[in-house]
Amino acid sequence: MSRHLNQDELLHCLYGIGEREAHAHLLACEECAGRYAAYQRRRSEAAASIGVPSHFLAAQRRAVYARLTEPPRSQAKWAPALAAGLLFVLGLFLWPSAHLPQRPAPAAKPELTDEQLFSDVYSIEESMEPRAAAPIQMLFEPVPDLAEEGEN
Repeated sequence: MSRHLNQDELLHCLYGIGEREAHAHLLACEECAGRYAAYQRRRSEAAASIGVPSHFLAAQRRAVYARLTEPPRSQAKWAPALAAGLLFVLGLFLWPSAHLPQRPAPAAKPELTDEQLFSDVYSIEESMEPRAAAPIQMLFEPVPDLAEEGEN
């Protein structure tokens, strides 16, 4: 290896995941070996400043590895409750329509005569106020009871 190791390659060697060529280069190159030693010092200083015993960290690491090798837990604990809930809701929707008495169909409206139709159209045409505004117009009309009390 003719070039020097970069930061990632040095970190890989530090944590034991570097390639063989990188480890061999550390033995041959003084500059890379010095940088690697600096990384090792920083790592030991960081570990010492934590104040946690190394046996605790080792036990924690073993627990993590053991957890990684366990088979995944089943996530379907909620499936029976969900199925029961869906069946209940489905039953609520289907039961009333099957067991309620059927309502009779509404009677057909009688046909309008030509005279009634003309009268309705004429009254609509003559009115300056739209039909939709009629309920709002009631808000502006005086209330008879209150108007009489105000006069007395």
